Amino acid sequence: MVKEIFSKENIMRRLIPIILILISCQLVYGADTGYNWGDWGFVKDSNDADWDDKPIADNETETTGTAIDLDGKAACMFSITAVEDDTGAIDGVVTIYLLRDIDGTNYETTTSGNPYSFTFTPVQNATVYLAFPISASKFDKVKPAFKNEAGQVLVFDVRYKTATIPAAS
Repeated sequence: MVKEIFSKENIMRRLIPIILILISCQLVYGADTGYNWGDWGFVKDSNDADWDDKPIADNETETTGTAIDLDGKAACMFSITAVEDDTGAIDGVVTIYLLRDIDGTNYETTTSGNPYSFTFTPVQNATVYLAFPISASKFDKVKPAFKNEAGQVLVFDVRYKTATIPAAS
C-alpha cells in the first residue's frame, strides 16, 4: 500500500492538477502590480526655476512655486541633496514640509494647517543625501517647503518623480 501511494503514477496524478492550478493562478494574478516610475524632474521654486543648486540662507524659508499634481498617481519619490561648503559650523537643522492643497488653489503653510514635516541635520563641509516616498493617497497636490535653521547657507537640489500602478491584464 505504501508503495502504491508513492508510486510514480500516483504522484504524477496528484501533482499535475496542483501544477495546473499554480500556472492558472500565475496567469490570473501574475500581472505587474508594481509601480511604474516616471522620470526625475526638478521641483520648481517660487520664480519657476529649477531647484538645481538653489541656495537657501540661514533662517530663510523657501516654498516651491509650482505644485506637484498627484491626481491619478500612486506615489511620489523625492530626492534631496543639501551641500554646506565649509562656511562655518552647523548649529541647527533643516525642516522639510510637505504642504497640501486645501481646495485646489490654496495651500497649508509652514505655520498653519497641519503639514507633514521632518528635520535633518546638515554636515559642515559635506553633502547630505535624502530620499523618501510619499503615498499620493494623502495628497492631491503638494508643495515642498524648506526652513533652513542650520546656521549656514545651504545649496539644495530637489528632484521628484511620480508613479502609477499599471492596470492588471
